[in-house]
Amino acid sequence: MRAKLLFLSMLIIFVLAGCSQEKEAIKNEKNTSDAGESVKHTEQKPPQLKIVVNEEAFSAALGGYAWSYFDQEENSMVEIEAETIGVSELVGDRKGPIVNTSTSIELKFEEEPISYQVNIWDSTDNVKGSFKDIVLDGQTGKTIYEVVATWERGTGHYFFPLTIE
Repeated sequence: MRAKLLFLSMLIIFVLAGCSQEKEAIKNEKNTSDAGESVKHTEQKPPQLKIVVNEEAFSAALGGYAWSYFDQEENSMVEIEAETIGVSELVGDRKGPIVNTSTSIELKFEEEPISYQVNIWDSTDNVKGSFKDIVLDGQTGKTIYEVVATWERGTGHYFFPLTIE
């Protein structure tokens, strides 16, 4: 009986260890001549995103991402794919600033992306719509926004709440 319990416990530990949020980095076997160009690209995650609401800034939560960077130790490019928990869990009980349709909202990326889109999520973790910018019209109460930004080195998903009056 003890052996079965020990075996079951070990199995559960291995399963949990295998379900980590960040997948193992995959080495990109590119030519090392690209390495010199990529030395400046050593950040292992997408740039941060700050949301500025009426001149007050707060950070958006980084969710999942796919990103490549130059690993100086390995002298090669590395690609990472990271998954995240659900939208509701990621934002949690965090209360967003109170806004209305005339509120000034600005996205401040640490590094400007090539492009981005804004998704609005409902309370059941489903996307209600996709837009080119933050849309406040037609929304009320706590609303979760996702910004999907794309750079040459990958894509990042950022989440933040706003309380719309």
